[in-house]
Amino acid sequence: MKLSLAEEPPIAVLLGLPFHDVTLEGTLKHCEDVMAGAEQRYMVTANVDFTTQAYHDADLRKIVFFADRVVCDGMPLVWLSKLFGHPLTERVAGSDMVPRLLEICARRSFPVYFFGSDIATLSEAKEIVENRYPGLKVAGIDAPPIGAVVEWDNDEICRKMKDSGAKLLLVCLGCPKQERWIFANHSETGIPLSIGVGASLDFITGKQRRAPVWMQKSGFEWFWRMSGNPKRLAARYGSDFLFLVKASFGQAMAQRTRSQISEKMALEMDTESTNSIDVIRLVWKGGLEKDSLMTAEIPKPIDRPVLLDPSQVSFIDSSGLGKIALLVRNCRQAGKLFILFKPSSAVKDAVRAARMDSLFPMVESEAEVMELLKNEESTSATVQESAGDGVVMLAFHHPLDALHHDKMLADLDAAIEGNPGLKYLVLDLEFVDFIDSRAVGGLIRARKMAAAKGAELYLWNPSPAVAQIIKLLRLDKILPAWKGGAL
Repeated sequence: MKLSLAEEPPIAVLLGLPFHDVTLEGTLKHCEDVMAGAEQRYMVTANVDFTTQAYHDADLRKIVFFADRVVCDGMPLVWLSKLFGHPLTERVAGSDMVPRLLEICARRSFPVYFFGSDIATLSEAKEIVENRYPGLKVAGIDAPPIGAVVEWDNDEICRKMKDSGAKLLLVCLGCPKQERWIFANHSETGIPLSIGVGASLDFITGKQRRAPVWMQKSGFEWFWRMSGNPKRLAARYGSDFLFLVKASFGQAMAQRTRSQISEKMALEMDTESTNSIDVIRLVWKGGLEKDSLMTAEIPKPIDRPVLLDPSQVSFIDSSGLGKIALLVRNCRQAGKLFILFKPSSAVKDAVRAARMDSLFPMVESEAEVMELLKNEESTSATVQESAGDGVVMLAFHHPLDALHHDKMLADLDAAIEGNPGLKYLVLDLEFVDFIDSRAVGGLIRARKMAAAKGAELYLWNPSPAVAQIIKLLRLDKILPAWKGGAL
């Protein structure tokens, strides 16, 4: 059963994250459909603390942006959505989803896999849920060692998951560790649906207690949790509150032009290609808000790069940003580039306030578009080999992310397998402006492949943005810097 992103619900962009406007029941039905299928997908449940972390972390933001579903697990975020033009229907809490998902798995005979936490908690949770939900099979439990995700034997972990035949993977590593692991490895597990569930298994085993229902519905569940561990959580929730105030003010200021519009303006589109650039060109005009966006259909199929021209857009709210997010997600699914062309000041301000400018290029001229398309068409990294000393340098010229993942793996495989005398594989990252968790997993696998051939893998001259991510993920020891000089 193949599911299409084009069929997904509307999206509201809040504080940098794309939240799907869904209900708990609708989400559970979608999860059931995904588990019955063969594709590997992952879902994110985002609360205020998660949103705070993602707002300041470009890698985590991309992980969330391209999740199969992003559901809102925080009443303050639901309240804020009403202020920004697209009220979310309801909160969808991960702690409410997990028991219902286990009921579905029991009814449909879908095996489940638990990963994370500790063996004692996982074993207790397995016994409890198999007794509580007759017919449920927990096909495997696995608690990784203490340490960085990149230091684990993820190939072996994924092999065990694939052999288990599980249909649902619940990962309990805490945010953002669980999201990074899922993003980097979900395609290798063979499990249709992966979800990071934090402390949900602790609720099942009784190690933690949920807040009373009235506190959950009134938005005071955070107070219940803080009361249980004030030393650890008071500072976090204080920081989250300050973030909410500051980031909400930024998004409100980016939408401030709404009061200057006396009437709704029509939205127009042109999906014809131009003679000079072979793209799908979209022209959106007027006010991008919930009502006017009803006519903004996503082009089907997306068989070329998409160029969106919002130069005549006078206002955009969270629904308008959500429509752009949906278009970007569909381009990603089709493996095509998305370019924002000559955005008006209203669009530019809103995109930057939502931190979406790190997800796609914004350009002002057709010459810049041509340059982007030319770089995108470049199918291979540049290879330079030093004569006689077994050093091969591989220079990448595109982001190392999910969109370019297969291309990156093919280049790495060719460099390793195609050079019998290889001793040192040096990856030149000077022109790489972004690297995500999945690409990191690919580099670590390449390092193991090189080691099997008696070679070593090094990184060379990473751009400042990539160097920051390498430091954040503590990769400098696993993927060390090349000290031998340029070829």
